Amino acid sequence: MDAYRRSIVLCLLGFCLVACTDSVKRHPIVLGQTTPEEHRTETVQSNAISVFGRRYDIGHYRRESETFTVTAYNLDRYSTGKGPGDPGFGVTATGTRAKTGRTIAVDPTVIPYGSLVYIEGIGWRIAEDTGGAIRGHHIDLLVGDRRDAIEFGVKRHCKVTILIPDSSNV
Repeated sequence: MDAYRRSIVLCLLGFCLVACTDSVKRHPIVLGQTTPEEHRTETVQSNAISVFGRRYDIGHYRRESETFTVTAYNLDRYSTGKGPGDPGFGVTATGTRAKTGRTIAVDPTVIPYGSLVYIEGIGWRIAEDTGGAIRGHHIDLLVGDRRDAIEFGVKRHCKVTILIPDSSNV
């Protein structure tokens, strides 16, 4: 098992270790694409993780790993059918305010709303939204603008780990 996969496995087991050359040391995992103003990290302590400033007890989540097609969208009329000033603009299917680097659109029959989703090569996201073209094993990642969505393109066969909240977390 290569160092990257070993680090993901260990992190999901609650140890948050990252392989560094031949040794292993404690290290925060940087989530998503960050800027100096938005430095988000995930830390794992015992059976809890902190993602986007909120602690999650992963003991109350069921873990699944699958492959998905990942695309990107942004909050323009072309992607969402709504523009600034329209009712519901920027509001997700779950009622939260859509946020780049956090929000993903999913098929809620495959990934329930509120699930924590780790997309390999991208980072942690939260299943908060859906869309007309989002069916089955397809995730739509919210990005900053139309150019970013086009540049992201279509990524097929992405490894995804889903932490699905049990009924006590709903």
